[in-house]
Amino acid sequence: MLMRARYSAFVVQDIDFLYNTFHPSTRRFQNKNAIRQWAVENKWMQLIILKSTLHTVEFEAHYLDANLEVQKHHEKSTFKKQGELWYYLNGR
Repeated sequence: MLMRARYSAFVVQDIDFLYNTFHPSTRRFQNKNAIRQWAVENKWMQLIILKSTLHTVEFEAHYLDANLEVQKHHEKSTFKKQGELWYYLNGR
């Protein structure tokens, strides 16, 4: 659910949500302006979940870049639960 919510936040450019859903141990390394730029400069088209486990989600996010060329971001994201909340930890 958090993966889909983060994708939707990119679509609507909800930078605060994206920033706040980074795990607290990694949040200080994030740059809101860089997140904003990535969200704004691309037109997000589709999210495809390829595989998921309790702590990971492998996905493809399809988008149009600034040159209106179709791109695909393929990532395996790791999530960590702290208390009752899930957070994005990292991706590769």
